[in-house]
Amino acid sequence: MRIFVTGANGYLGRNFIKKAIKQNYKIFALTRKKNNKKIKNVKWLVGSIDKEWKELSRSDILIHFAAVGVNKKFASLKRCFDFNVLKSTNLILNALKANCLNWIIITSNKEQKIDKIKINKETIKKNMKTPYFNHALTKSIFSRICLTFTNNKIKCRIIKLFHVYGGDERKTRLWPSLIKSAKNNKDFKMTPGKQIYDFNHIEDIVDGLLDAINFNRKSKYFPQTWDMASGNAMSVKSFAKKIWKKYNPKSRLIFSKIKVYDRESYTVNKKVFWKIKCRKP
Repeated sequence: MRIFVTGANGYLGRNFIKKAIKQNYKIFALTRKKNNKKIKNVKWLVGSIDKEWKELSRSDILIHFAAVGVNKKFASLKRCFDFNVLKSTNLILNALKANCLNWIIITSNKEQKIDKIKINKETIKKNMKTPYFNHALTKSIFSRICLTFTNNKIKCRIIKLFHVYGGDERKTRLWPSLIKSAKNNKDFKMTPGKQIYDFNHIEDIVDGLLDAINFNRKSKYFPQTWDMASGNAMSVKSFAKKIWKKYNPKSRLIFSKIKVYDRESYTVNKKVFWKIKCRKP
């Protein structure tokens, strides 16, 4: 089976590819980065997602990881819309033209922000400077575009991921930052941690996605929207304490007021739930 992967050098994309090739999948890996490391069964493609890639016609599945605003709390609305809506829509139109009709579209729990408000000019102006709003809005628009393709030949799965941690994630994120401070016996100052998240290890998410590319699973209807997570939600504070206890440093966790953070809680919708295993933090 051949899989066309966007965002191949991103956190999710590279971990997915690492495990997929062990199961003998052939990967067309799209990235903006040049001079990628040679990997067996991976063909690197360097360029924009909205280019008419000939490799799409040779692909059985498209997995779209690439997005703007995932790691930056305040990516501009213009930049998010250009990539997450316009270029991403061109990507799926090119997939259609290439007869690549099995799609896994990766998005995040942040779309829940949009479900809670009525979208108009006033609410957009009011919220566009809040953490992750522009990302959530544009990804929600793109998800709805994908779901309009109701032809029986097109199998589209929108996969909403929750908080993913572990592996080789960016050192500035919560999990590696906690471990670094604990190992160095340094106090760690963070938000009050009241938000409720579903924390999922990267290895479990990759296993879930490899399960999801089997379109014979849960195939009663298409298109589909799934919340992929463990279903074991906890507060950010509890998660941090578990990591801290594991390393048992002499330093302290300090829960305090920090000006800029996402105060929302994100939990799965049990009606559309693709359950994965959960390892302990």
